[in-house]
Amino acid sequence: MKHSKKSALSLLLAISLVITVFAGCKNNNTADIPDSSSNNSKSVSGTDGESVVTLAQASDPVTLDPHRAGGDIGANITKNICENLAVYDANDKLIPELALSWEQLSENEWIYNLRKDVKFSNGEPFNSEAVVYNIERANSKEYPRQAFEFRSYYDRCEIIDEYTLKVFTKTEDKLLPVHLGDIPMIAPKHAKAVGEEGLSTEVYGTGSYVLESWERDQQIVLKANPNCWREEPEVKKYIIKTIPESATRIAELLSGTVDIIYDVNFEDLPMLEGQKNVHIESKLTRRIPYIAFNTLDWTSEKAIKDARVRQAMNYAVDRNAIIQSLMGGYAYPLPTIYREDFPEHDPSIKGFEYNPQKAKELLKEAGYENGFSIQCQVSNGLLQKATEIAQAVASYLEAVNIKMEVIPMELNTMRSIIINGQEQKKAASTFIWSWASKPETLDSWLTGIVHSSGMSSYNAIEGYDELVDKILTETDPNVKKSLYLEFQKKLVEDPPYIYLFQQESIYGVGEKLDWSPSDYQMVLAREMKLR
Repeated sequence: MKHSKKSALSLLLAISLVITVFAGCKNNNTADIPDSSSNNSKSVSGTDGESVVTLAQASDPVTLDPHRAGGDIGANITKNICENLAVYDANDKLIPELALSWEQLSENEWIYNLRKDVKFSNGEPFNSEAVVYNIERANSKEYPRQAFEFRSYYDRCEIIDEYTLKVFTKTEDKLLPVHLGDIPMIAPKHAKAVGEEGLSTEVYGTGSYVLESWERDQQIVLKANPNCWREEPEVKKYIIKTIPESATRIAELLSGTVDIIYDVNFEDLPMLEGQKNVHIESKLTRRIPYIAFNTLDWTSEKAIKDARVRQAMNYAVDRNAIIQSLMGGYAYPLPTIYREDFPEHDPSIKGFEYNPQKAKELLKEAGYENGFSIQCQVSNGLLQKATEIAQAVASYLEAVNIKMEVIPMELNTMRSIIINGQEQKKAASTFIWSWASKPETLDSWLTGIVHSSGMSSYNAIEGYDELVDKILTETDPNVKKSLYLEFQKKLVEDPPYIYLFQQESIYGVGEKLDWSPSDYQMVLAREMKLR
């Protein structure tokens, strides 16, 4: 994959149309920031000599329950506390973590061998019983959970001995180790004792860190787990600060108060690159932002139920100009939401080129030549410059007579509206959202945002549920291939989203910290080295 990175000045001069679009949108992400060349990092080494690393992120997680904590904001905490049966390495190879090995015994039966002599940080043993509890809890429909991919296939577990168990599936699932590997393991006895509410603020895992304190909307402090089965991490204390303002995060980085910030604006790169004590890291992630259409029966704008209207809105937007002008080239254009690493990716599908005339023709054909009005909910906590991106889209839509009102909101407020909020009926007719998944599998996309039952799905477009159900249950490779190709075509013919790009994240990192980001975006303190 290639994507260009140009200076902010040349980009903005080159794309005069988008400059015009944003003439009235002022970006207040800059501030008078001191030169840090003479500062030493204050956070890498604490006053008592212990090594401390501080990350600044835009918002606080809603919960610390790893079966509910979604997105990168939550994962930056829970993935340091809890571990999984399997994880991906830097080369996107699935490797054992709490499971030592697994084997498919038959079409519907797998056996797992677990790591021995592992304890949760509260002293509870990690064993087959603990794994079964976590699988069953993640599979439970009593409380809303993340879009765990194994649910469509899972039948039951059988404990063979303390460190061996069998997993039975309803239909064959060749990717079961990938799917089960997505479940963070929590201490069962503690979970049962404190209940659903208690787990939102206090959780025990087997990971390299334990929770020391949480000041809501201020900071979360993790300290090294002295009983972890892993090698002791170099970073003894990991602090995650909540700093909503981009300019403040940058100032804190340059002053040495924090060691890592992410979602840096490309316009700030020249200033950061000139600092001696800071270096820049960037990584193309597996996250795809998009503008979702709410096509449920109660949607406030009925026009978007027409496929021609949704196609028109895609044709109306110049996403390449948005990538260059707003993202500085730090994004990768995709025809739809279908990533190139997904199974049976079809490169012949080109999606929607920028064609406002085609958009007007489709709107006229659908009976909306004079357009209509619509709202779009956004949060900059979800995506850097989400408001500006939505305003750019709104300007392009206005050129084809569609008026989009952009409604900015705080991230946790928006999450409470969108995630499992279909019955609340507070979602606008469109909203900016994003989704990510592991390499080579799109099951969480299908179950999370495409199927109408998904936790963040507002898609009631005819045909998607049936197609998703077929993909998830089909075992014949040739038939499954044809279904993947059919799905990719349907994303263009009957789009449930306005497509944007594949996200690239830019990080500012203190010079005393030796760390590079992964394409999963989560920040693991145990992977950090101090210079």
